[in-house]
Amino acid sequence: MDPDRERLTMSLRRYRQIAILTVAGVCFLTVAGAVVRLTGSGLGCDDWPNCNSERFIDVSTGHAAIEQINRLVSGLVGIPTLLMAIGAFRVRPARRGVKVPSLVVLGTILGNGVVGGLAVRGDLHPFLVQSHFLLAMLSIGFGLVAIHRARPEGVVAGSTIGVTPLVTALMAGLGVLVAAALATGTVVTGSGPHAGDETARRYGFDISSVAEVHSVTVWMAVAAFLALVVVLRRDRRLFDRLSRPVSTWMFVAVLQGGIGYLQYFNDIPATLVAAHVAGAVALWVVTVQFIQAALEPLASGLPDVHAPETGDDQEIWFRATPTA
Repeated sequence: MDPDRERLTMSLRRYRQIAILTVAGVCFLTVAGAVVRLTGSGLGCDDWPNCNSERFIDVSTGHAAIEQINRLVSGLVGIPTLLMAIGAFRVRPARRGVKVPSLVVLGTILGNGVVGGLAVRGDLHPFLVQSHFLLAMLSIGFGLVAIHRARPEGVVAGSTIGVTPLVTALMAGLGVLVAAALATGTVVTGSGPHAGDETARRYGFDISSVAEVHSVTVWMAVAAFLALVVVLRRDRRLFDRLSRPVSTWMFVAVLQGGIGYLQYFNDIPATLVAAHVAGAVALWVVTVQFIQAALEPLASGLPDVHAPETGDDQEIWFRATPTA
């Protein structure tokens, strides 16, 4: 390989570290954005990209300082995001399937910057605030896909043993229903008392009604999960492989549901709302990880590692070796 080109490459380990940093940054930024709204600091800076018509940076008030810190963190998260997108094309050994999710992460984060600016200029219209959160979930989801595909052990060759069409359908249903629960949750947020500013618009929906709709989508997701567990238990090998993500999903879902009901029956205090947002992010993360773990191929024997070369690209494959 050309020495100059070699210097421009990125190791698979480094790429994965950057991808993890990017996803962790977006998760933190999502919760931090909720804190901005819950402290009434959403319009602490009423302009964008300037803080206000007089200053680019203004920390003269508590609300302005909180919003300014949030914008600073947003800019910092953009650095590993850009490196992740570039690294997807320069990673060696090359790894299939990381370019598209890396570019989607970059696109959604850039898009979220625009939506954030529009939200400020639109006096925190609930639809824009809602879109801000959902775009972050897209960034996290595709970032987790890139991390999973950049695993050092490579790709497992062969069929997805035990993963029947029914399991695939239930996994897809679980992902869709969790996403629906997140979306309906943002409608509850857009109808509730924590607008980010006293003058911010609300949807005008009855908070009890939209909370009930949100609760229904959550219970539907739980039902899909329980149905999936019942089906998985039919294949002991597959269920054993997925026991950890199953337990993790159940724990996070129960905790998140408990926080949700607790905040609802206690007049939606800001502290519990922040915890509920953090729980929503955590539930989305474990859902994406669960789906990827369930649908990845499973070799039927001991691994036989080899790395065929195609030009400069190398892939690590596991060939299933029959056991005695």
